[in-house]
Amino acid sequence: MITKILHQAWNERKHNCLVFGVLLLTSIFIWMISDPIYVIFATKAIPNNYEKRDRCCVKLDFDYSEMIKDEENSPLYNLHSNIVHAIKSLPEVESSIDTYMRVGAFNSDMHLIDKIYYDTEKKDSLIHVCQYCYVWEGDHNMFATLGLKDANSGKVLTVPENINTGNDIFVSRHAAMKLFGTTEIIGKTHSDPLSKYTIRGVYDDFQLDTYTEPLPSMIKFERPSLYSIAGYSSKRIVKLKEGTSLDAFTQKVKEAVAQIDRNNDFQVSVLTLDETQEETHTEREARYTINQKIILNSFALVCIFLCMLGTFWTRMDNRRSDIGIMRSMGASRSRVVRQYITEAVILLTLAFAAAMPIVLHFVLTEGFAEPGVCSIDKEMFLPNPEYGVNNFYIHFAWVTAITYVAMLFITIVGTWIPVYRATRILPADALREE
Repeated sequence: MITKILHQAWNERKHNCLVFGVLLLTSIFIWMISDPIYVIFATKAIPNNYEKRDRCCVKLDFDYSEMIKDEENSPLYNLHSNIVHAIKSLPEVESSIDTYMRVGAFNSDMHLIDKIYYDTEKKDSLIHVCQYCYVWEGDHNMFATLGLKDANSGKVLTVPENINTGNDIFVSRHAAMKLFGTTEIIGKTHSDPLSKYTIRGVYDDFQLDTYTEPLPSMIKFERPSLYSIAGYSSKRIVKLKEGTSLDAFTQKVKEAVAQIDRNNDFQVSVLTLDETQEETHTEREARYTINQKIILNSFALVCIFLCMLGTFWTRMDNRRSDIGIMRSMGASRSRVVRQYITEAVILLTLAFAAAMPIVLHFVLTEGFAEPGVCSIDKEMFLPNPEYGVNNFYIHFAWVTAITYVAMLFITIVGTWIPVYRATRILPADALREE
């Protein structure tokens, strides 16, 4: 059957050359539009490495300008402290932690970039990390609130008893590997342009937002002060006891705040971590960009499908006499359909193979697509090769496979519809039309 198909394809070589060219250009185009979609969803599929279940964010909005007039005697500052204490004391709360300067693992809409020198003698030997600060309130199990785990043991990370706020830090696995080439670095020291720090733990990398791969980061603590609630809102990450209803907890928080805040100086809201993340500018920008890409690429695929359907339809119409002869000689409809689909698949495979060197040259010259949704300077953060999306061979293989499957589907459907329609015509009618 293959010999017959190849012989038939050779006899139709003039028409097949046109189809070959269309398939070649289409393969290149679909590969280009599949690449950014793969990058987006491959990045989104990277594990978050933190717990969202039974976690929420209590957000207190207020007029910060009134608070900074007199830190020590500020009524709002003292009121805020009383509200925080009331929230921590609720029976539904298992643990909680206040973010510092609005920067947190789950709700950041602002990124502090810090520098770590791994060789203090060479000032150009540095890596960049995202810095996260939390208010130190004496809870040595605060990492359980965030759901972060030890990169070495896989257990929930704990804060040592003799923690030195401001000088002791925790670093992510990615940062540890870039600094020392290992995660066994407890007690090692490093410096930035202003301070010298001691590393007290290593945690698993977590995602800054849904559509950005985990970046090297560090966590440090600061003592409670006016600046720990800087900005115009205070955000507290809360871990609820198992089985606690978020709606019931929200109602209790509002009641507790209302009893303390008689003048309604604070506006309280309770959000899930997903809702908190969706509030950030980066997440909104990412969602808009992705929806835009999906709509445009879907429209392009539909146009390509209709174009190829028209190409194969015209091609099959010109070969109705061949189909009529095959049917008159006893060939079944299924055999005719299989033969023409096989011919189209062989033609597609040859065109696809011819397109790949062109695609490979483009990738080697211009590189792969980037999500285009990360608000951090990409020159500071090189892609982590541990993720498949950053591995050249894995990335290229996945996009190539996705493209071929998409092309295969379009080719099979685009061939099957007109061929099956042609086989339903009586052989005598098909021959008479010629």
